[in-house]
Amino acid sequence: MANTYNDVLFEFFGADGLEQARGKVIRRDGEMALEVDCPGDRPYSIRGIPHRDFLRGRHQDQPNDVAVEAKWVCLDDLYIGIWIEDRREYLFRFRLPD
Repeated sequence: MANTYNDVLFEFFGADGLEQARGKVIRRDGEMALEVDCPGDRPYSIRGIPHRDFLRGRHQDQPNDVAVEAKWVCLDDLYIGIWIEDRREYLFRFRLPD
């Protein structure tokens, strides 16, 4: 059974400061899919698969899309991880709404 969480706030911390985006999270059978909205374009779609103590995945590349890799872990009720987009690294975090 899948659980879907809408209007999730994603925060990205990089050399240029803080960036925010909204999206949704889908949890199913130990996996977690992130759908991060990208204004004026298709959302980033990352299917996180368990690997040791964290989840990791890649954006399903479409022609002309920027490559994105992410890995994240849950610490209490906060998900925190590393987001690599176009060879630039960001720390990112999000919480699932109640």
